[in-house]
Amino acid sequence: MNLAEILVYTDIRQLHQIANHYGCECNPHSKNELITSLLSSLRHRKTIAQEVEQLSSEELHFFLLLFLDRRTVMSLEDLLAKAGIALESLKEQKQEEGRRYLADAMKRGWVYPVKNKTVGQYQIPQDIREPYLQAWLERWRQRYAQGADFDLEAYRDEGTALCDDIMQFLQFLQRQPVPLTAEGGMYKRHQQQLFQFLSVKEEPLAPQKWRFGYGLHFDLYPDRFSLLYDFCYYNRWVEELDGRVALTEAGRERLETMYEDSLYHDLIRFWMRLYSRAIPNLPMLVQLIPMLASGCWISHQALAETLLAWIRKFYYDEPEQILSNRVCKMMVHLGLLRVGQDEQGNWLYQATYASQTWLRKYNGFTESTISLK
Repeated sequence: MNLAEILVYTDIRQLHQIANHYGCECNPHSKNELITSLLSSLRHRKTIAQEVEQLSSEELHFFLLLFLDRRTVMSLEDLLAKAGIALESLKEQKQEEGRRYLADAMKRGWVYPVKNKTVGQYQIPQDIREPYLQAWLERWRQRYAQGADFDLEAYRDEGTALCDDIMQFLQFLQRQPVPLTAEGGMYKRHQQQLFQFLSVKEEPLAPQKWRFGYGLHFDLYPDRFSLLYDFCYYNRWVEELDGRVALTEAGRERLETMYEDSLYHDLIRFWMRLYSRAIPNLPMLVQLIPMLASGCWISHQALAETLLAWIRKFYYDEPEQILSNRVCKMMVHLGLLRVGQDEQGNWLYQATYASQTWLRKYNGFTESTISLK
């Protein structure tokens, strides 16, 4: 529902709280006057800009988690979970502060109880999401995007190459099953034979005990191929049996099926579900980064200065490594970002068509996580 429709059914007490927050001058005893005044205030560009500018880092985090989630209705548990993520650094006060964040969101006119529904259901007016997000985006670009009109002679856009390489991997196994080491990975010579057919060249990993948390064999395979392998394994196109990995009947059927965009979309969804266990903020980051890099090249440094405060360490993975290797690098492999370098060798990113179309309709906040082990 839009703001005007919601305000008509909103409790007079909340209307008074919102009016006091924005300093509305109107007859507090007239609901009609209250609604008229609030509509004017909540939609005013200057008011929106001031609200966004005054947010602390934790409040801004909560705001983005709230407004980037496309659900029309959320439960109290959903909202408190978002507050909990935003307040990760304040663990001792998380529950009490989380409820305060929700109360503040209601005073700001962002969140309203849903009428005629089960108690504990809340909604965000559809028509205030975009103005608030754009207000924050304009402020961000004033700070970070000045002089960001880079003219790159070369850049990399992998598009749907990962989907093509899934077929290459299945065809590789179609010739014959591949033996596995005692650790459960393909021998390096077989990896090298396979990798030469793939669109993006990777090298077999040296043994690294610290690599875990991002898939079934993340400790045995390089990042991109690890995701590719896990996607095939999850869909039961390949199976590990009797010390070897082999193509299944479902895998043969996949090879005979024409490419459809649904394969590409399922791969992105799989990556988000697989990595979200280690990176709880991934649904927000995957929506936010293409917004920041829409229509222009944005430096990795600008992204880091903005996003690192909202990324927590995962065992041996520091926030900077997570942003660089687990988020941005994988978004490039998935065709959601293109990447290039400026004359100084700084990494730059730009949103692709895929991240501006399908991804903007997709709501990763509603997905459950996947654990393959």
